[in-house]
Amino acid sequence: MFLLRLSLGILLVIIGFGYLSDPKAIVRVNAFMRDTFFKDSHVLLNGKRIGIWLILIGFILLALSYTTPLR
Repeated sequence: MFLLRLSLGILLVIIGFGYLSDPKAIVRVNAFMRDTFFKDSHVLLNGKRIGIWLILIGFILLALSYTTPLR
């Protein structure tokens, strides 16, 4: 959990600096992600498969966080 929070924090700081220093780079990254990962054809053709995987991963993460004792 610590590494997840650390990596998410670092990612957000890098994105924040990207917005401040070069907004055009953020637009290019956004276009790349939209064209590569978030295509409409992927969603239309593989929607159920993607949804099942996301639900499965979500339940696994919820179960792992439920069984982790609080400090």
